[in-house]
Amino acid sequence: MDQFDWIFIISSLVFFSSIICVFILTVNDKEDKVRVFGIILFVMVFPLTLVLINYIIVGRDVRFIVFLSLILIYLVLEFLLDQVFKIDFRSKPSQHVPYILIEWAACFSFLFGALRLDYTWGWIVSFFFFAFIAALIYNIIKRKRKE
Repeated sequence: MDQFDWIFIISSLVFFSSIICVFILTVNDKEDKVRVFGIILFVMVFPLTLVLINYIIVGRDVRFIVFLSLILIYLVLEFLLDQVFKIDFRSKPSQHVPYILIEWAACFSFLFGALRLDYTWGWIVSFFFFAFIAALIYNIIKRKRKE
């Protein structure tokens, strides 16, 4: 694995950790701290763009380029909707469902990309992916109880 592969792996761990924190903080009414993780997610655009450029130059498998493109689309979309335009797209299913599809595409891109780079690190990223799912379930259950 070269340095760009490591950037991808570390970014996947930061990505899942940040989203887990967002889910937990959101449901516990700590909205002021959620913004920090949104910024962390957006900052990840820069190293991942470098990785994408490197993978294109090196001629990496097309799947990695697709994985990184999906991830970058999600990160930019997340930043624009939440930080720039401040659109409440989560309350309308017609807007939230496409967002969820892009979010899951980014999650699976990180997961499958990490598994293709290194089997051991791929399983570590898988652990974070399953923790992400657990945090999502926790978020949904706790929100339903509040209602």
